[in-house]
Amino acid sequence: MTGGPDDREDAANEDLSLHALEYHWDEFDPHLYCYDTLAEDACELDLSDVDFEVSRRKVCVGRWDDHGKHIPCPKQTPVDRFGQCPECSRESFLPVQECVFEPLCDGERCDSDFCRREHVLYIAFFDNKRKIGMSSTRRIERRLIEQGADAYSIIGKFASRLKARTAEKALSDKLRIPQAYRQEELLQNLSRPVDVRGIEGRFEALVMTLGEGFDPEPLKWLDGYPIELPLKRIPKLRQSPGKHKGEYVGVKGKWVIYEDDGLKALNLSDFPSRFLARHVA
Repeated sequence: MTGGPDDREDAANEDLSLHALEYHWDEFDPHLYCYDTLAEDACELDLSDVDFEVSRRKVCVGRWDDHGKHIPCPKQTPVDRFGQCPECSRESFLPVQECVFEPLCDGERCDSDFCRREHVLYIAFFDNKRKIGMSSTRRIERRLIEQGADAYSIIGKFASRLKARTAEKALSDKLRIPQAYRQEELLQNLSRPVDVRGIEGRFEALVMTLGEGFDPEPLKWLDGYPIELPLKRIPKLRQSPGKHKGEYVGVKGKWVIYEDDGLKALNLSDFPSRFLARHVA
């Protein structure tokens, strides 16, 4: 047997020794944590040095124990949509991974704290584009920074993830507010100044249409991203697999922006479970 394309890629890229585990923000400070498979230790990729290669294949990131220690996936299971395999997710996060998007219960069936905890419904603004979403209360601001929002308002609180998701879908249908945008649409915003007055006006109009049962909080602005905006041009989205090199421009939300014969953008949230190699001159 010759193996699949990802297996052949592994044979040709044995130097891709950094297994990307997690991309997250600490306030407005982005981090991409990896596991160095050669040194068998955790490390962090310097996002300001855009000179690395990324694999096509994706392998389960494993899990973390109660003390925060990383435990690699014992089976090194290939993954696709999720960063964890079902076994590692069941051990440390969710018994049914699809519940991330479509929760099946209030926690009484899966006994998951994640499903039982309080969630909020929010309206986020990406310049003048509105988006409705839900998040656990404890990580709402981090969630919106991860998405690269410019401002947001919490408009309701719910006792479980399922209740918040149900309200999200109903309000999205009623007011025709999208639950997501294509990355290319949001990247266009980076080339123009944020329309503060426009956002405020759209939010005030929205508050008037929400009706009973919602108690919107004042807009909260997210303007501490490590990037100087607006950009001179709209960055072009590049796929994760491959070699990437250029002059660092900054990071906003899920994208690192760099200059390489034009502005380019990489989706860093797509890195976890892939393998990387830092190029050394």
